[in-house]
Amino acid sequence: MEENNKLTQREELKTYFETGKYPTQSQFGQFIDNYVHLNEFNFGLDVKPSGKFKTKYYHFYVAQEKGKTSVGHINIEDNDVKDPQKFDQYNHVLSRYIAYKYLNIKLSNELDIDKYQPKIIIKRYKQKKKLKSGYLKKAGFYKELPSDAEALGRQSEYPVTSNEMVLDINPINYFRPGKDYKEFYPSGTFNRPGSFRHTVHHRKPYSLIQMFLEIDVNGTKYKSHPVVIKIILGRDENDFINYIID
Repeated sequence: MEENNKLTQREELKTYFETGKYPTQSQFGQFIDNYVHLNEFNFGLDVKPSGKFKTKYYHFYVAQEKGKTSVGHINIEDNDVKDPQKFDQYNHVLSRYIAYKYLNIKLSNELDIDKYQPKIIIKRYKQKKKLKSGYLKKAGFYKELPSDAEALGRQSEYPVTSNEMVLDINPINYFRPGKDYKEFYPSGTFNRPGSFRHTVHHRKPYSLIQMFLEIDVNGTKYKSHPVVIKIILGRDENDFINYIID
């Protein structure tokens, strides 16, 4: 009787090497061809600031009391430049234009996008924090759940649609607002004098993220080495948000 449950490709490969069997040259070839060596296609990302830029108008709000709202601040993009809305439990602190550059993303080498289903993953830097449970969460880079990132106007995953892309990460959404543009701090941090300021002279606020490439090889996820990106706020509406890339 014909077997109803068809074996997957991985299971078929295993049968070639069962005890007592002698794999053929063709079967060895199939085994090797089905497992890619990551160093064969220089697996990773090349990230640079783009010459393209965008200007948007935002309203910025902060929570009236910490811990009583799901998020501590809200950044609202406003295409019509209207008066700021009112939100329960939030105070409006600032409205202004924000100019920022896009990012040019290029895969280190060409990938078969349909085969490897590549994604760009972003992790955000957070300072150490003691949770309500008493657990001390270490400082470091953490990937947000897609729903949590979306609530703050960010994305933690971007599908790769071509070997070279222009990416709009809405960089202002990696900051929490203050009364003045210079008083912004990166999300996930606490005010500490002198911290998260770029250069002694300009004192521009900055936020840190990591970006890396994730691919799928026969159901197993592989990640490239991360690219560290410092997102630096401008001084005014004519000074773009820019990036320093490690």
